[in-house]
Amino acid sequence: MRSLTPCVAVLVLLAAPTWAAAQEREVSGTVVRESGGQPIPEATITLVGGTAGTKTNGQGRFTIGVSGAEPRLVIRAIGYQRLEIVLPAGQTTVDVALKEDILKLEEIVVSGQQTGVERRNATTASAIVSGEELTRVPAASVDEALQGKVAGAFIQQNSGGPGGGLQVRIRGANTAVGSPDPIFVVDGVIYSDATLPSGLFSVTASSSNRGHGEQQDDAVNRVADLNPNEIASIEILKGAAASSIYGSKAANGVVLITTNRGKIGKPKVNVTQRLGFFELLRGPGFRAFDTTSAFATFPALDPAVIRSYEVNGKLKAYDDLQALAGNKPFAWETLADVSGGNENTKYYVSGGWKSDKGIINNTGAEKQSLRFNLDQRLGERLNLAFNGGFTRNVTDRGITNNDNSGASVTYAIAYIPSFIPLTNADGSPRPLEVAYKGSNPIQTALLSTNRESVNRFTGGANLTYNAIATPHSSLKFVAAGGADLFNQSARVIAPPELFFQQTVANPGISARSTGDSRNLNWNLNAIHTYSPGEGGFRATTSFGAQYEDRDLSRTRVVAEGLLGGQTNIDQGSVFGQQFEATSKERTFAFYGQEEFLTMHEKLLIAAGARAERSSANGDQGKYYLFPKLSASYRFPNLFGEGSEFKIRGAYGQTGNQPLFGQKFTTLAGGQVIGGVIGTTVDLTSGLANVKPERLKEFEGGIDASLWNGRATVEVTGFSRKTQDLLLNRTPAPSSGFTSEIINGGVFRNTGIEVALGVTPVQTRSASWLVRSTFARIRSNVDTLPDGLSFRPENAGFGLAFGEFFVQQGRPVQQIVGQVPNAAGGFDIVQLGDANPNFRLSLSNDITYKSLFVSFLWDWQQGGVAQNQTLSLYDCNNLAPDGGTAAGQARYDACNSTGDARPFVQSTSFVKLREATIGISLPRSWSRAFAGANDVRVSLTGRNLLLFTDYFGYDPEVSNYGQQAIVRNIDLGPYPPMRSFFFNVTVGF
Repeated sequence: MRSLTPCVAVLVLLAAPTWAAAQEREVSGTVVRESGGQPIPEATITLVGGTAGTKTNGQGRFTIGVSGAEPRLVIRAIGYQRLEIVLPAGQTTVDVALKEDILKLEEIVVSGQQTGVERRNATTASAIVSGEELTRVPAASVDEALQGKVAGAFIQQNSGGPGGGLQVRIRGANTAVGSPDPIFVVDGVIYSDATLPSGLFSVTASSSNRGHGEQQDDAVNRVADLNPNEIASIEILKGAAASSIYGSKAANGVVLITTNRGKIGKPKVNVTQRLGFFELLRGPGFRAFDTTSAFATFPALDPAVIRSYEVNGKLKAYDDLQALAGNKPFAWETLADVSGGNENTKYYVSGGWKSDKGIINNTGAEKQSLRFNLDQRLGERLNLAFNGGFTRNVTDRGITNNDNSGASVTYAIAYIPSFIPLTNADGSPRPLEVAYKGSNPIQTALLSTNRESVNRFTGGANLTYNAIATPHSSLKFVAAGGADLFNQSARVIAPPELFFQQTVANPGISARSTGDSRNLNWNLNAIHTYSPGEGGFRATTSFGAQYEDRDLSRTRVVAEGLLGGQTNIDQGSVFGQQFEATSKERTFAFYGQEEFLTMHEKLLIAAGARAERSSANGDQGKYYLFPKLSASYRFPNLFGEGSEFKIRGAYGQTGNQPLFGQKFTTLAGGQVIGGVIGTTVDLTSGLANVKPERLKEFEGGIDASLWNGRATVEVTGFSRKTQDLLLNRTPAPSSGFTSEIINGGVFRNTGIEVALGVTPVQTRSASWLVRSTFARIRSNVDTLPDGLSFRPENAGFGLAFGEFFVQQGRPVQQIVGQVPNAAGGFDIVQLGDANPNFRLSLSNDITYKSLFVSFLWDWQQGGVAQNQTLSLYDCNNLAPDGGTAAGQARYDACNSTGDARPFVQSTSFVKLREATIGISLPRSWSRAFAGANDVRVSLTGRNLLLFTDYFGYDPEVSNYGQQAIVRNIDLGPYPPMRSFFFNVTVGF
């Protein structure tokens, strides 16, 4: 491939004079929208069978030189369907009108580091979500806005807490202890989605029972720092053949985010104001008591105390969840942007301020963002693109999730009977006769602090030099690079006056955590395109080098025994946890790729490989190769004029890097040995020759466009396996270690993805767009080293409640538990798979004249979760049906029989995720807004309805954060919220 480019370049240069002599005429014209007739700037006009082309100016005009008797032109523009026309001999002017590309049939999808292909020729499944789809309904974060819109992407939330906190999983669980997250790339800059715990577990003591506390901190993943309103589009690379360009970081897919950029034309200004509120979506009910059932349930409680709560001879039932999370706080968001430019300079500037208050007191999220994007022509052949964004993100998430100290407010209410009020008559919190660790959740919410603030800058530049540009050949060099930098600071404070703190030896806790992240990356690329003008043949050769540099530093200090009114770390009498860690990783890679488009643009064949070495591997100098090969073939007009049918197939390999430090056996400092401060060897043995996990995938599918582009279907089947898994194994006791890192074993995921789109109505005054996605994924543990089976970290809370267990021949995310047998013992059985049977979404976008309506439904069938929220209520006999036979059976399962089955529940649900209704005001009315060109007014809602048999908060919740296997654990999360917003957008 390296020798092809210079040879072809020489041939093209030699042929240039011949082409110049053959040039016959100059053609000019305009490109406009079919509906409305407005000019389309920056539409691309190219000659079929060549590489030469031009673009329209701000008025939609263009001029291009053509040769031959009847040359063919292809006109393309982002958001519009391509149009191919034949110029009769002698014609020198042409005017064309383009139809809107409602179903995104003509999008350019990524095929390499700096290359792309038309979606109609793409060899792999593509998923594209526009900025309009993302921002139609306000969302806490980009990943929340993606829920229900991408086939094969399952997105769960840590809790319903303000400010985000979600996990994105693409095509199943592909690792055991490696990173489970996709790569996020913003305008070519690798964007950290790190999740840095706040240290909340130092207050909840969640690390003291069966698991590491950090993973139970309800932390926010840092993709929440992105402002969805700045985004033009998101493309998700799901298959290995598509994502292999990112090597050993891309086993879980790649999310490519493109932000808005300026366009040729007069300055345009948009201002949006959103006003709304949040409210509780759902949560556990409560048990109502009479005196008889209260005496029986709480025999240790003085009957006189119980009778003191009688009102008119009956015990009153208080809804503690409503008292805790029944607020409907005001929320708002203000956005503004300005864009414009000319043929030499284009710009986009935006700013936003968002404030969402939580439904629990003293919780909420606030975000400020700024963005500046610039495209500058530096000469005839040199172009510069710059992008930069700054964000400040502050979240107050309260104290929820797992707890062993009485701190978690949602945990605590599962211990409080409904006849005991949480507050005095004046509304002040009161000590409770029955409580968990003496906790009163109302007091905890009022006085505790769990706040984190993040300052972040992400910026990059792309410099393109067009070295050769002839009618049949082009060569360009691209240098790109960028930086992603953020600082996170977190404070967790439990004052000594909290009731649950007054029962400990050193009441009052203050924890401070910091994190500093630096991601740098650059790449150098050469792209050569050759098209001889015969048979639609086009060859695109690209190769280059890439470098990535990641640096993450974290610290934490915890102090206990605070004086009243004091929160500073140095005011504690006892210092507890002290922690500091720094991780560094450097990656260097080469890549090469060849794409052949031939047979009149019907057949596309692509092949490439990336060779990569990384400091995270045991052998830092060893290059690992990640190849790919794919092809597609189109059948135009197979089902009638204007139809398209395509078959495609792909094979690719990608990987998952070892986590920092897995090759080392670390030291545990701060040890006192014989009266002298020293260090000891940690109990986990590293693997000196550790290597990346390797994912291999076959993908095949069909794409069809029918009814003149008004209906589309995309069906994809895939089979992927991850080998050389990173695993923890228990070594021989004589080794002195309790666990060791190894490479070995194979996970397999197979599935089918379907994406449908149809426009049943498409007229000048009305349109109706229906879209649907479907995904079904099955997993299996093919092999494990030496028949190893293991319980992952944080797998659950014992076999009596269900736990994750990785076992050869079983689904990767199976949950097992104990079931009593006839012999008086227990059998350990599989209780289900956390992976659902399928996910299906259905969206409708309807417009009639100036009125528009849209809604998105999401249906999950099957899958199970460890519902520890249910077990809390059942173990305390406080579930709503606690006085019935069914409630008593679950109480017995928790307290006597040890039967896990009641606590592993189906997560089937149907949810109305989004709904919008709005109107575009008449132009005469818009002018009343300071001379605005257009005004749009809408009402929107998110998570409006949820239909499920699942008990508790939300069947999508996953308390244990960014973990590969251990998801679907529900244990006292922040309650889920629905939102309502009134929105006004004014354009000038």
